[in-house]
Amino acid sequence: MRKSLLFLPLVVLLTVVFFLVMQLKNPDAVSPSEDWRGKPFPEFSERNLLDAHATLSKESLPKEPFIVNVWASWCTWCIKEFPQLLELKAKGVKIVGLTYVDKPDDARAALEKWGNPFELIIDDSLRDFFVQTMQINSAPRSYLVDHKGIIRYQHKGFDSDFDLVKEFQLRLDELRKEM
Repeated sequence: MRKSLLFLPLVVLLTVVFFLVMQLKNPDAVSPSEDWRGKPFPEFSERNLLDAHATLSKESLPKEPFIVNVWASWCTWCIKEFPQLLELKAKGVKIVGLTYVDKPDDARAALEKWGNPFELIIDDSLRDFFVQTMQINSAPRSYLVDHKGIIRYQHKGFDSDFDLVKEFQLRLDELRKEM
């Protein structure tokens, strides 16, 4: 057997790893989802995580620009993002939480542990309405919604180099000028 053939499995393995790494650099390649920019936030009727007897709808959402943050208690990236959300809340930004594939009791326990940055929290656990309608397939992700209910910006995943507070604050300030 030729000595050069001994390295063939290594070359094949490195080639496969290279293509996998390239796929991971593009979040849409791993978890494609719909682009909601420019579309109205969907009409909905879901439970309020913090009050199981209350129902939330599009009418319940803030009447000024706000953020919708998709999160889950089991999501380690969400845990890393929470301090930034709490900082935005401290600056007066209204943030609506949307649970993603989570048990309500686990979500409530996480809020007690991490703090609650949300104005209200949509519990999507029973119907997976948003998972299906907005094709949400991962957390965290955030949508910036203007005062007319139109999604103007969306951000997928967590990136330690991405300054969520600065980026969203600038965009919110621009949207407030449009009111």
